Amino acid sequence: MRLIILFVISILAVWGCQSSDTFSESDWAYPGGSGGQTKYSSLKQINKSNVANLEVAWIFNSGVPSGNVQMNPLIVGGKVYVTTPLQEVIAVDGTTGKQVWRFNPARKDEQFGGINRGISFWRKKGERERIFFTSGGFLNAIYAQDGSPVPEFGDQGRISLNEGLVKPPEKMGISSPGAPVIFGDLVIVGAMTWASPANVSAFNVYTGERVWIFHTIPQPGEYGYESWGNKDFWKTGAGVNVWGGLSVDEENGMVYFATGQPKDDFYRPDNGGEHLFGNSIVALNAKTGERLWHYQVIHHDLWDLDLPCAPILATLRKDGKEIPGVIQLTKTGNVFMFNRLTGELLSDVEERPVPVSTLPGQYAFPTQPFVKWPEPFSKQVVTADDLTNISEKAHADALEQFNRAEAGWYVPPSTKGIIYYGIHGGAEWGGGSYDPIENVMYVNSNELAWHIVMRDINDANTAANTGEHTKQHAGRSVFLSSGCASCHGADRQGLGGTPVLRNLSGKYTQKEVVDIIKKGKGAMPPFAHLPEDDVQLVASYLLDIEVSGKEQKESSKPYFRSTGYNKFLDQQGYPATAPPWGTLNAIDLESGKIKWKVPLGEYPELTAQGIPITGTENFGGSIVTAGGLVFVGATRDECFRAFDKDTGKMLWEAKLPFGGFAVPSTYQVNGKQYVIIPATGGGKLGTPTGDAYVAFALPASIVKK
Repeated sequence: MRLIILFVISILAVWGCQSSDTFSESDWAYPGGSGGQTKYSSLKQINKSNVANLEVAWIFNSGVPSGNVQMNPLIVGGKVYVTTPLQEVIAVDGTTGKQVWRFNPARKDEQFGGINRGISFWRKKGERERIFFTSGGFLNAIYAQDGSPVPEFGDQGRISLNEGLVKPPEKMGISSPGAPVIFGDLVIVGAMTWASPANVSAFNVYTGERVWIFHTIPQPGEYGYESWGNKDFWKTGAGVNVWGGLSVDEENGMVYFATGQPKDDFYRPDNGGEHLFGNSIVALNAKTGERLWHYQVIHHDLWDLDLPCAPILATLRKDGKEIPGVIQLTKTGNVFMFNRLTGELLSDVEERPVPVSTLPGQYAFPTQPFVKWPEPFSKQVVTADDLTNISEKAHADALEQFNRAEAGWYVPPSTKGIIYYGIHGGAEWGGGSYDPIENVMYVNSNELAWHIVMRDINDANTAANTGEHTKQHAGRSVFLSSGCASCHGADRQGLGGTPVLRNLSGKYTQKEVVDIIKKGKGAMPPFAHLPEDDVQLVASYLLDIEVSGKEQKESSKPYFRSTGYNKFLDQQGYPATAPPWGTLNAIDLESGKIKWKVPLGEYPELTAQGIPITGTENFGGSIVTAGGLVFVGATRDECFRAFDKDTGKMLWEAKLPFGGFAVPSTYQVNGKQYVIIPATGGGKLGTPTGDAYVAFALPASIVKK
């Protein structure tokens, strides 16, 4: 009998089985720290009194230095699980930073890239623990103990997210940067695509079989289908992506997610209606995918104000009563709170009339929701009084730009141009961190504006207006209309760290450019949905190759695209609105008031000139701990900081080897607490890239106390 027991124990050790389905408070076992994305830890060894002594415990270098890692590391049983820009998953010893195993999902002739914002860990008594993550258009399942594929899951450990949908798989273009979530024996995944309608799907954790699907652009007969003026958009349109992650209420069997806007971002002519489920928070039955409730934050979005982050589950307090709540943060700086079981809106919101569109064929919804309570955590309307004050020259330049454009709440895009906050903030994909003890939300916010100008791409003068060739190129119209200009700019000069696409001749062949367009590269998704002729035309245009016999098609009907995603900047490249440009905020969810607000990030050269700390644009997110601390990286200045959660006072900072544009994690092993953040730079801020994952801890002398 003793031999049998020892044999069973050895088998369990090999399989990595656990005696319980639950995780320890020492772990960080879920994306966002919990199924509810609270980003809260009850660990308190590192606290206000000793955080100033934090030091580097270890650094792990992945060996993949060119890319941007945005994932929130998972830690289970002392192992840290991270990803690389090649979509590899690596297990690292949480005490030493030494690699335990490494899995590359690429098969023959494959190479993955792009953004991955997280992985999920599945545990069930008597079963081998598994990790689920996405690479390109695939969902992968590997064993947590050694990183080997789960052979019974789909095709030897992976399934295609593009199979069985409204278009052939090669035309769907679906990927899923947000972390999957687990509910029982289901792994639930959102979708992002520029080529086709998105969805949320649940798959069986054992086989990979799709169990249910929720179409974020409703199909005929589904709720919300009548909210579209273009009744074929469910099969010909694109977007309403779920890219910020999902949340799960295991007790009540519900899954929550937030959506982006339909494509294209600023102009969808002859297509009236609200456009459900664009810009909505949606609650589903996690077992069946049935819609339970939804709320649309922006009707018929024309401003790229997609909901950027996963909903956060919280116990809210109202009139002395506790309410099972869910919170949605937005790019407009608003906080939407709901009863997560019923969908009852707890925020005070008023529907108000908004301006009409001046572009032919464009429909702007006549009203929009305005949040009266809680108060916003970021600036919302650009006014002349809100322009930069860092110098007289900068102010004059900002005022000149401002006077040429329009500004205000929900002013639709126009050829005159609009200036508004929101495309990269208030909240971004890192979301907020929620302290359940204090009922306070902490959120880092961007507070710089954008300047969007529309042009008729069928107008022969468009090229001259945007600094391009005076003679139209046949591929330029495709470049503008297919979404390329949204990232690379209408003048091909690059935006927010995206590559400049000028002077490519001699660097690439036409075939190489065509392959990049079709298959994607790095953070760029594949544009496999484009017809072959259009792909060839764009490639010729990018290489400045004239295409004989293929003149720009003349059209008497105007068709509008933006000249690019252009930030509202002064001539020196700083935001043209007044600082702070990035902030960290504490929101009291009971009073609805901002408890404190501090600048987040610094331009050292401006500080040296005597300008108060301005804050910087930031991408990532915070965590909050029982030790009274808020940890956040995210900033352009590549620092990692700890703040007093009660006052907002900065208590510690460290310069990272590269920007920490991710949500950190905290965990404890052998009685020692660590805080870890990916530090790989790059991304939308375009800072230098690296391959570091940095863990901090207290010195041994302090831990022993």
